[in-house]
Amino acid sequence: MQIITKHYINGDFVESHGNDVADLINPSTQEIIGQVVLGNEEDTQRAITAAKQAFKSYAKSTPEQRAEYLQRLHDAIVDRLDDHVEALVKEYGCPIRMAQYLVQGAAGVILSAKEALQNMTFKEMVGDTEVSLHPVGVAGHITPWNANIMYFCNKTASALAAGCPVVTKPSEMSALQTQVIMECVHAANLPAGLINIVNGRGDVVGAEITRNPDVAKISFTGSTVVGKTIARDGAATLKRVTLELGGKSPHIILEDANLEQAIPFILMTSFMNTPSGRIVDTPN
Repeated sequence: MQIITKHYINGDFVESHGNDVADLINPSTQEIIGQVVLGNEEDTQRAITAAKQAFKSYAKSTPEQRAEYLQRLHDAIVDRLDDHVEALVKEYGCPIRMAQYLVQGAAGVILSAKEALQNMTFKEMVGDTEVSLHPVGVAGHITPWNANIMYFCNKTASALAAGCPVVTKPSEMSALQTQVIMECVHAANLPAGLINIVNGRGDVVGAEITRNPDVAKISFTGSTVVGKTIARDGAATLKRVTLELGGKSPHIILEDANLEQAIPFILMTSFMNTPSGRIVDTPN
């Protein structure tokens, strides 16, 4: 049984100041497969401070430097593909094929952010006015248990491309997946404080990220109830807030859609993540 006691802060693995412990459970067997020591407000504040310090220099980085960091992160994620898949299967309970799809998709998201960065215009003239884009500051990310790596890579890649250091609070239920991710971040050898990860509860670590004045931006994926709380509490310090809330794979098929392509895709996205899930090649 794996026991996780450290967070990733300021470029290194650090012991948790919090001492609450949560069990990690295989949803397929209900077996306890590990434990994680949960962080507290102090752990979160240390991570935010590290990100704030990193922002001083990272905000001045060039698109070429950011693209290099994104490539390093991508390569480190891909190098551990099998370990990511194993953690997803054990802790998330998805089929192997789905796990492979998630990891490959997550890695692809990083490259998409790199490509977007290289094609982004950060300064232009609009009439007689010069318009320039600047990083907002520390980005706080709160991600769900399901498909942890996809949410981490999607949010992190976008923030890094924009010039923003990151503090991530993944679901405490996904600590095995998160451990592999933290090891990948460390292997990528990024500047200290650029990516910080704290395992912990939403009402502790997530709440500190939401209310801390040194966090400028929040991206949250989860329930509508929690999203309302984040929107409300983030407003106290005028944070930019992005919320992805509730629902499950709704689709709208327009009249001119190609049904032979659309229906298999819909079935795949809705049912692939089951023990008997499979790609549907033709509609019935």
